[in-house]
Amino acid sequence: ELIGSDSPQADAEVILMAVEALNTLGIKDLSIDLALPTLAPAIIAELDLDEETATTLRAALDRKDAMAVNALSKQLGAEATAQFSAMLTATGPAEAALDTLDKLNLSKPAADELAQLEAVVEKVRLGAVDLNLTVDPVESRGLEYHAGVTFTIFVHGARGELGRGGRYLAGQIGDTGGEPAVGMTLYLDTVLRAMPATKAGKRLYVPMGTDLTEARNLRAEGWITVDGLTSDADMVKEANRLGCTHFLSKGDIKTI
Repeated sequence: ELIGSDSPQADAEVILMAVEALNTLGIKDLSIDLALPTLAPAIIAELDLDEETATTLRAALDRKDAMAVNALSKQLGAEATAQFSAMLTATGPAEAALDTLDKLNLSKPAADELAQLEAVVEKVRLGAVDLNLTVDPVESRGLEYHAGVTFTIFVHGARGELGRGGRYLAGQIGDTGGEPAVGMTLYLDTVLRAMPATKAGKRLYVPMGTDLTEARNLRAEGWITVDGLTSDADMVKEANRLGCTHFLSKGDIKTI
């Protein structure tokens, strides 16, 4: 979490931190799906809609149901209907989606929301030129607490989301209070599935009583050390049981 800043740079920092962490684990070919769940509400707030119509509209947008949106055109008016229809078709690569959204005649509150998304895309691009960025301007995932840009992380070839995050108000109670914040969560089950297979390291059984400095030096040399927990254990038997490839005997490393 990064709490206390409403700068788009903060959003970009958290996104890029997630990308760097996953890349470090060997997970490449990432895709970041950006959404702006505050955009549709900003437009709806400008319309004089009864509660039933507003609820029907939000449900239609959540389902990506263009026909249902068009069916509300009499209540929405031609301009708002065209805006929502364009938002539904704008889903896709970030630059193309933003180009479509820029052409909408948005009110200032809605235009300000869109400007935040554009700024986040720009700053993420500066840090990761080749990162696959997509935009879904009507996606909300039912998370009403988000207060700006959100994102979901995917990777080619792995089922499920690697992580999710976005902007919110930290410490908010109801509609009051809260500091601007952006956070991110990685889902370790999916991350582990997406990680490339790694070679098993050299596991060294270190008998109980071994000097801590010696064990530390062995780890610095690349050994995975497994400490013995009883002084009377049969070292070879115990090393085998713990999946070790070697054991330490009187300062010498021996192969099992």
